[in-house]
Amino acid sequence: MLEFVSRNITCSVRTSMIDKVCIFENISLSSSSIRHISSNSTNTTNHQAFTVSYLINSCGLSPKSALAASKDVQFDAQHKPDVVLGFLKNRGFSKAQIFNIVKGYPGVLLTNPDKTLLPKLEFLQSKGVSSPDIAKIISSHPWTLQRRHCFVPIFYFFKNLLQSDDTTIKVFKRYPGLLGLDLEIVTSMLDILRDTGVPESNLPMLARCYPLTMMLTVEKFKKHVEELRAMDFDTSTSRFILAMNVLCLTSRVKWERKLDAYRDWGLSHEEILAAFRKYPYFMTASEYKIMKVMCLFVNKLGWEPSFIAKHPSLMLYSVEKTLIPRASVLEFLVSRGLIEKSFRSYEFFQSPENKFLQNVISSCAYSTELLQLYREKQNLSRCKGI
Repeated sequence: MLEFVSRNITCSVRTSMIDKVCIFENISLSSSSIRHISSNSTNTTNHQAFTVSYLINSCGLSPKSALAASKDVQFDAQHKPDVVLGFLKNRGFSKAQIFNIVKGYPGVLLTNPDKTLLPKLEFLQSKGVSSPDIAKIISSHPWTLQRRHCFVPIFYFFKNLLQSDDTTIKVFKRYPGLLGLDLEIVTSMLDILRDTGVPESNLPMLARCYPLTMMLTVEKFKKHVEELRAMDFDTSTSRFILAMNVLCLTSRVKWERKLDAYRDWGLSHEEILAAFRKYPYFMTASEYKIMKVMCLFVNKLGWEPSFIAKHPSLMLYSVEKTLIPRASVLEFLVSRGLIEKSFRSYEFFQSPENKFLQNVISSCAYSTELLQLYREKQNLSRCKGI
């Protein structure tokens, strides 16, 4: 019995000793891991500190911008970033342009400029883009440099649509961000338009005049197409392309506010959509502009709100330079009994300046007085700097 107890006690002691050894081994391993992690953390901190210092001293970034950039790119030596900065400087990029590039795409400092940057610049140059224009294009949208491929595929995609190198170059100068488009995504967008009934002849209009539409996601692009179809837009007309651009550039919040602004003046939802279908720019006017135009025609002239809906292009004329001066002429003519108060004419406001002066003012018996009034109203807008 005593022997059994003794063996159990011995076994328990041995087991306890083994457990303690295991515990101490685990503690030792954990300490090693901690030292390793601590070392990595220190290295990371050192790299980030060096990066921040370099971005501030060599690239001109503010401490805040440098710290933010260091989260995306880090280095512990200046050789590689120095090579990139030297490359850009030798290619004609100014300090301000290099600053914009590094701030917008700090990862450029870790690239091999001869392999990743040079092919892009040389391609643009081969298409007739001058060095100063290349610098402007790249520095205004540095994120396009992240694309692994050169600009060749997207350039030729647009050229096939526009049938001209010169026109394609003009588009890229106006919208440099297009160089970073994903060719597969853009192709999908055009296929959506074709499937919707947009004729092939109208597609170049999208690329030439409204290319920002092509910078949306496919899902959002498709959603806008469906929205326009729900509004009974004729997909075969160029107005459909124009309306796509208006929708793409107008947030949902602003769109709803503009609808409310027109409704506040008595226009029905259908009248607003009819005006939009007729002249898509109708929905680009700001809420303030809507108020000013409607106030002039409805409150001052006493015309029906529906007149604006039937002639939506009036919403884009300058209130101060065109609409108010001509409204003053109209009020003068009505006050002299030369025009009936019930007079309603779209042409009165939209006719070119020379024709308005000849047909309305010069032909009037009060031409001198009328011209003085007209010029005073126009000069008033110039004095206000409008």
